[in-house]
Amino acid sequence: MPEGMWTEPAPWIKFLRKNIWWIGGTLLVLMITSMRFFLVRRPPPPPIIGEVPAFTLVDHEGETFTRDDLLEEDKVWVVGFVFTSCPSTCPAVSRAMVLFQEQVAASKLEDHIELITVTVDPETDTPEVLKGYAEKIGADTRNWRFLTGDSDAIEGFVVDGFKLAVGEKQAIEGAPGVYDIAHSIKLALVDRFGNVRGYYSIDDEGMAELYHRSLRVMRIREEGE
Repeated sequence: MPEGMWTEPAPWIKFLRKNIWWIGGTLLVLMITSMRFFLVRRPPPPPIIGEVPAFTLVDHEGETFTRDDLLEEDKVWVVGFVFTSCPSTCPAVSRAMVLFQEQVAASKLEDHIELITVTVDPETDTPEVLKGYAEKIGADTRNWRFLTGDSDAIEGFVVDGFKLAVGEKQAIEGAPGVYDIAHSIKLALVDRFGNVRGYYSIDDEGMAELYHRSLRVMRIREEGE
């Protein structure tokens, strides 16, 4: 080609020139997206606020259940407190736990999160009664235990272990044979090492927080983290 004659640029150069702003903008978006992945900071797990002590209780199948059994499962635990003849708050607690279990199942986390319901009326709530209660509320007992025991064991578990008060049986005026027992309606979150990580209300906001905190605690692999 004679010297000084203009040469037409290659097709890919023409494409770059024509689309330079679009290409630059796309690369910028991709770069920012990639940086966000590396800069994102997971919030710390909820702090340890207590520890579940040694206990020996009995589940709805009549099988002994202890703290060692809990730890051997290597799961996160959500614990609620009810009694089966409760005329006031307990149905709401159990309903919230059923919905939570359904959420866990939908997320395919049944192998990582377990539920426990503990009665505060062990004199009435035998394993047989608890089994019937579990069926009544629609609980999936493959990853949900209902626990009872003698009065001292229950008191030790609830009061000494979870630092929650349990009242005496109080007859309800105008309702013969019906009584109430004051107790916490919050759900406790326990990590795989038996540490209590928090208490959560059973309203929508509290249950959403419990679910996300459960996921965070589920990732903990070292005791004391």
